[in-house]
Amino acid sequence: MYQRKSNLQNLIIITIDGIVLVLSMALANYFRHGRFFRGTNSPADIRILMAIFLVVFLIVNLYKNFYQNMLLRGPFQEIIEVLKMSLVTLAGGTMALYFTRIIDAYSRKVLFYFVAIDVLFTFAAHQIYKKYLPLFYRMSGAGRQILLVAAKEEAGALVEEMRGIRDYSYQIKGMVLLSGDAGSVDGIPVVAARDGLVDYCLGTSLDEVIICADRETEEGLLREMENLAAMGLTIHLQIPVLELREAPQRMLSQFGRFHMITYANRVMPFGQLLLKRGMDIAGALVGTLVLAVLTVFLFPIIKLDSPGPVFFAQKRVGRNGRVFRMYKFRSMYVDAEERKKELMARNEMDGLMFKMEDDPRITRVGKFLRRTSLDEFPQFINILKGDMSLVGTRPPTLDEFEQYKTYHKKRLSFRPGLTGMWQVSGRSDITDFEEIVRLDVEYIDNWSVSLDLKILIKTVLEVFTGNGAK
Repeated sequence: MYQRKSNLQNLIIITIDGIVLVLSMALANYFRHGRFFRGTNSPADIRILMAIFLVVFLIVNLYKNFYQNMLLRGPFQEIIEVLKMSLVTLAGGTMALYFTRIIDAYSRKVLFYFVAIDVLFTFAAHQIYKKYLPLFYRMSGAGRQILLVAAKEEAGALVEEMRGIRDYSYQIKGMVLLSGDAGSVDGIPVVAARDGLVDYCLGTSLDEVIICADRETEEGLLREMENLAAMGLTIHLQIPVLELREAPQRMLSQFGRFHMITYANRVMPFGQLLLKRGMDIAGALVGTLVLAVLTVFLFPIIKLDSPGPVFFAQKRVGRNGRVFRMYKFRSMYVDAEERKKELMARNEMDGLMFKMEDDPRITRVGKFLRRTSLDEFPQFINILKGDMSLVGTRPPTLDEFEQYKTYHKKRLSFRPGLTGMWQVSGRSDITDFEEIVRLDVEYIDNWSVSLDLKILIKTVLEVFTGNGAK
């Protein structure tokens, strides 16, 4: 899955500036008329004025990108750009008022106050945004973890270019040298040599790989790149590009002065990804409220049934190898992990997963929790944190992940889910791990919001009918 970071950054700052615009107009009206959201001639006048200026602001930003190189601008450049944006919005809004005559009369002082307040507040918002943007990416999980691949001669220049971008949406995981030998390159650790590239990518948390090399070397990396693509990783490949003064626009990925052809398993529409995350948050908030009620009733029942904690936290492998703790209501005895080794011979799954009917490690209450899927409710906390999604792929355990082949890791290129394609295609009746991988990859290749909704509906039906639950 590949998603352009600029879309997310632009959407965030445009949303912030839109909110600031509305607040600035309300304050301007208060300074002039002593009220925030009521006009003088008509109570709705100021709200109509806000709506017109907000629409003009959004239209202006469709044609003129005031946020280009925003992260590189100093305070003086920033306030100049903010002032230009506010004045253009004022001009467009005034023209719209003149031609539409939608408001019979409006205060010029309100517009004057608006520009002054909007410039001040927008400038402050931009400075705060730039200061705390790295924290946002760390907390939201929206950041990208990137591996750099280059010959020793190009490695230093690549690191320098990446650091000059000042894009907080990525974190450099390390460097793989195609030639030469070094422990680090400008502070970036060398994590592997060329022959260890695939193994390193298979075993670590990673989203994207940037490869800078000459054409002959890149052609020699074809097999390695095929393996990386099979894992679902995004690959940026440097290519030589001529600069033409008469044709300056290029439809290429660019990292500093390095131009790349970008390969991805699938380019996901940003709007749909945003909608999916919105559904996750809304669903997780409702699920967390239900979880709070369930905990009140299940806490004493689980405690009385067997000694041990009420909640069970297990390390799982999430999107592109990220390790997180997945929460459940405890349905097994506390020594379940130790006893698993003794039961491996009775494993009913063909492949890397473990599952058996009448598992003696499951408590009496645990059987009820699993049959009704109530044990899954604490995972709404994982969804709220961003570790998981409502719909996705099954997150493997650490020992399963250690045995993965390259094509298995592709199922981790999507955020793991509370439910997914394989759960509504037989759930526990499926005993072939490769079939689960096939269904997960099918889900990734055909993903859409409508598919998520279908899977959610099927999941609810499965839970209420009890089909496939063990």
